[in-house]
Order: sequence, then C-alpha cells, then structure tokens
Amino acid sequence: MTENTMMTNIYLRARTFGKVRRLIDELLGEGVEPARICVHAAGKPREADLAVTLIIHRTWARALVEGGILGALFASPITAALWLIGDVPFAVSVFVLGAGVGGVFAALRARIANRDIAPQFNALRRGELLLVLAGDHAAIGAIQDRIKARHPEVAVLGSDPAGTPPFP
Repeated sequence: MTENTMMTNIYLRARTFGKVRRLIDELLGEGVEPARICVHAAGKPREADLAVTLIIHRTWARALVEGGILGALFASPITAALWLIGDVPFAVSVFVLGAGVGGVFAALRARIANRDIAPQFNALRRGELLLVLAGDHAAIGAIQDRIKARHPEVAVLGSDPAGTPPFP
C-alpha cells in the first residue's frame, strides 16, 4: 500500500462477541492486517483473546471514580509523611488534591478517547460491540457490500459512527 492511499474507517455493530469473532477471522483470512481492525466494548468479553485491538470504554463517572482512587493512592505516601510529622490539615489537602487531579485527568482522557464513537454509546451500554475497520477509501463500498451479504446480522454503519443517513 502506498503512502498516498487514503484510509477510511468503516463502523460495524454486532450484538454478540461470537459474531464479531467470526467477522474478524474472515477479515484476517482475506488478508486484512490486524492493526486495521479495532473492537470497542463497554466491558471485557469473557473470551476476548483477539488478534486485534480491544478497547474497553468507561463512562465519564466510572473514569472519574477510578482516576480519583488512583490519584489518592499516588498521593498517599506524601499524605502519610505529612501525617507523621503532624501536619494533618496539609496531609488531608494533599490527599484530596491527588484524588481530584487523578479523577479529572482520567475523566478527560476517557472523554477524548470516546469522542469518535460517542454516537454508539447506548449500543455499547446494551452490551453490543463496535468494530472499526480501516480500509482503503476506494474499496470501502465493496467491503461494506461484502459484509452486508455475508453477515446480515451485523449492522454496517458506514464511515460515520452514528450510521450512514438513509438519504444522500
């Protein structure tokens, strides 16, 4: 593939991990590079041993809580040292600041990471999976048609994560 070839993402949505696995196996069998395929899920499926990238998405609130806990853990050695020397108010302030910075950082990072697939969040929350396939722009139509013909159970959303509108 030349450097001048334009790549376009195709968004596909499936209800079960088994359907996504079959589609991925087929695409890899056709010679699609694993680096061009990415699967998005709200949680890690049990049998998630894929040869492609699996991205587990977190809600803003979950990222805030997890980041806050991590930030508090990182701040705890300084907090403990300050507590031991008797500066309790400053120790509590450092602990709260660490939790706050960690939470806000994680929430912002999750928001940025999730921006591209935000239209599909409700589907992800219902347990569906989103597969993103980066393909040559000129071949997108043929790839979509082939997937529609072979896998009618997979929703082909097109190059827009919200789904291709029915009218031009």
